[in-house]
Amino acid sequence: MTSDFAQLGPDPASMALKRELAEIIMWNEQTSPRSLQKTIGPSELGDPCDRRIAYRIAGTAPVNIWADPWPAIVGTAVHNWLEIALNRYQKAVGDRGWLTELRVQPDPLVHGHSDVFNTRSGTVLDYKTTGTDNMRKLQRGEPPKPGYITQVHLYGLGHERAGREVNYVALIFFPRGGWLDDSFVWRAPYDRAIAEAALERLYKIGFQLLDLNIESNPHRFQLIDAAPGDSCVWCPMFNKELNHDVAASDRGCPGR
Repeated sequence: MTSDFAQLGPDPASMALKRELAEIIMWNEQTSPRSLQKTIGPSELGDPCDRRIAYRIAGTAPVNIWADPWPAIVGTAVHNWLEIALNRYQKAVGDRGWLTELRVQPDPLVHGHSDVFNTRSGTVLDYKTTGTDNMRKLQRGEPPKPGYITQVHLYGLGHERAGREVNYVALIFFPRGGWLDDSFVWRAPYDRAIAEAALERLYKIGFQLLDLNIESNPHRFQLIDAAPGDSCVWCPMFNKELNHDVAASDRGCPGR
């Protein structure tokens, strides 16, 4: 006997509920402190695209505000849960050297929040949630994205400048679909030079913006090197309405 609630497809009321909840989720993500952050953070400085960083330095308003934020929301939720878990654990069993969510400033223009720092080993640890394909690549021995590596070394520099001894940096990847046993840890000696190179690049892009007088000439964003690829669709400045014959400007980037 078929249930009265069985449907061949979504009914209008269900679809309306889905749209309303999606609108609430999108609004909350777009108005979150992270989304409204004005200064550039360590997580952005490892991006391979100079133009994306240039937009961020210039403070250009995002145009790609409807990109699906769900993976980032899941990641934020996992971060929050782990922060609570670590602090509860240490309160119950005693200090194990874990410091969570410390504000770090590797440069006067760059600051962020480091997920975890362990004072006993001098290790900076950053959490990542990732999909199945990326997890398989890591398990096969492929290195993490260069941007992730740059990010965690920048956190290391921030901790070092705060007076903490930094020996190692590490990334732990948790699967968005899978089990805790599937998690993967990448760990390496801390290398200040990686962080310093990222900051040097930041200032180089900043001086380029000044030379181009970008505030009065937003069409000159096209003159800043781009690194087009699959990740363009996640860029806050990607404008899918622009075709490849239109130059990048304050209206966004066509992804080339």
